[in-house]
Formats: sequence, structure tokens, C-alpha cells
Amino acid sequence: MDGLQIVLIVLFGVVSCSRHEITGSLSEVTVRRGDNVTVYCDCKLSTGVYIVWYRNCSHENQPTLALKAKPNYLVDFQFLKNFTSNSFDLLIINVTESDEGLYYCGNEEMKVVDTERIIPKYFQSYSKGTTRILLTSRDDHSGCSSSSGFASWRLVVLAPAVAILSSLLSFILVHHFCQKSDKEPQVQRSRTNRSRRKIRV
Repeated sequence: MDGLQIVLIVLFGVVSCSRHEITGSLSEVTVRRGDNVTVYCDCKLSTGVYIVWYRNCSHENQPTLALKAKPNYLVDFQFLKNFTSNSFDLLIINVTESDEGLYYCGNEEMKVVDTERIIPKYFQSYSKGTTRILLTSRDDHSGCSSSSGFASWRLVVLAPAVAILSSLLSFILVHHFCQKSDKEPQVQRSRTNRSRRKIRV
């Protein structure tokens, strides 16, 4: 097996593994207005690594909400220490329409990338599961609008599709590049053989 085949096999394996990470599970939790709901996190805590909760809404004017377990400045959200999973679950108190959306957790770690100037950089990783919070009855649509499930299914379906297409494109480009580089030495060898034949004549 030559180097090209090994590189392609390794590249295909890496892309397959990364595609697996993107496709996580989606669970739906339906609650009534005013209920409390707990969303569970599968990310682990460790020294210097913090839990961050994210909420994405299908409403176009609502930005992604990021909740960090530092000072608890939001009354409607609380971090609950889960000793079994060594993580922080998210408790949403008195659910309203504005709490509807896709919730997922992640880890955030700060590392110093330049020790001379002490420049910090934050690295994030995300959970494999996503929870969608839905209300059974709606009086006011001021929060995340989930009247069409298109936005959540777009996230679940298009993310793996984009990953597969990008991996296929990467595979084709690497294969094309490697074949092109394999043909160049053959062309050079044939030119040197021709020049040797001319010298002998």
C-alpha cells in the first residue's frame, strides 16, 4: 500500500468520525406555560473546563443565548450540579414562550496560546444531544417561534448533509491532487529517457 492510499484511508476515517459527532440525538420536551423543566447535559467537568448552555431559536431576530456557570445573573435559569454525570444540568424556571428553542450544552476551556504576551484563547466542544423545548399552548408569540419545525429539522438534517458533502469534496480534491503528483515523476522520467536516447545517437 503506497502513501496515497494510507493518507486517503486516514482522511476518510477522520471525516467519518467527525460526521458522527455532528449527528447527535434530538429529544423534544413539551411543557405548559409556568412549568419548570430540567435539561440534562452529557459534557463532563474537569479542572479549568466549564459548562456552557446554549439556546438557539427558530425566530430570526433572536440571537443564540449562551449561559455560563459563573455568577447566576439570570433568574429564570439555574445550573444544577449533577454528581452522577459530573456536569451541570439546566433548570428553566417558569417557562414562557421566550424559552422555546433548541438547548445544548458544551465545554469551554481557556488556554494561553502566546506565553510572552499572555494571550488567552477559548476552546469549545459541544454535547452530542440537543433538547427542544415546546409549549403546549401559546398565548403570546414574542419568544422563539416554533410554529414550523423547519428550523430544527434544518439543523438536524442539513448539518450531517453538509459534513458528508464537504468530506466527499475533500476526498475528491486529495485524490485528484495525489494522482496529479503521481503523474509528474512519470513525465519527468520519460523526458530523461528521451534525452539519454538522443545523446547516444
